[in-house]
Amino acid sequence: MTTASLPVSPPASLRGPFRLCLAILVMATVTIIKGAMTTSTNSGLAYPDYPLSAGQLMPESSYTTLSGFLEHFHRLAAASTGLMALGLALWLYYGRRGNRQVRRTAWIGGFLLLAQALFGGFGVLLKLPAVTSVTHATLAQLTLATFAWLSYQLSDRYRDTAPLTDVPPGAGRKLALFALVMLVMQTVVGALARHTNSSHALWTHVGNAFVVFVVATIATAFAVGRLAKAPGVASVARWIVGLMMLQIALGFVVLAVRDPAGKAAMTTDRLGTAAVISTHVVIGAALTVLMAVLWAHVHRATRREGRLA
Repeated sequence: MTTASLPVSPPASLRGPFRLCLAILVMATVTIIKGAMTTSTNSGLAYPDYPLSAGQLMPESSYTTLSGFLEHFHRLAAASTGLMALGLALWLYYGRRGNRQVRRTAWIGGFLLLAQALFGGFGVLLKLPAVTSVTHATLAQLTLATFAWLSYQLSDRYRDTAPLTDVPPGAGRKLALFALVMLVMQTVVGALARHTNSSHALWTHVGNAFVVFVVATIATAFAVGRLAKAPGVASVARWIVGLMMLQIALGFVVLAVRDPAGKAAMTTDRLGTAAVISTHVVIGAALTVLMAVLWAHVHRATRREGRLA
């Protein structure tokens, strides 16, 4: 009996890990929404201890007070996201699902979640210094971008996307990556303005919004104009441009409704204002995810002929 006659085992399906990765993205988004509302209502120190809340797993005040509800269930959502990410990484590693690159991306996403949790926890224990709050917010964006990239790596579209032969290899990659970096930097400046109430950071964030819009528009226009044959590129580009316009308009609304005293003046009595500001934060996170997805599409579609990864 020769080795040629032995049955060939089919590759392990990635459909399950792909669905779990999408669930992680959804849960991470829920965590960001809860975290944004926690910050926007100044509820971050509803429980000054960590990781427990008032020394309990489920304190009564977590469902009888709004500030306690926002802070405690933000922690629970973050913990659930971390456990799901750990489960995905272990599934991919011990189940031999995907290639080395996929498993590495999963572990990077898991470590980013762990770092985010540590900065959030130390921020509470240290009474929310700006450096921990800003880092915590920035890591949330990087975590979302990482799991968006991982979702694409696990998808059927990733495996089915053929390299474009009518454009140079690597075309548009640097432009899409630059737009992604600009979005993350805009998040950092916005977090500085939000957590320090610095007028310089605030107006830098406002002015830079138009620069980011121009860069993102150029990146999406190039992708649509040169790489439209790659499946998914055009639709993602349209979403990015649409959300960018909505984000800039909403930014002016935030400027109009925000309290000049900043986060320190916010309470749970101003839920309308908190919701508007938090929506602005969540749309920013969505733009980071979409730009990461666009870069992933461009990266995959412009690889050299015959290259698998």
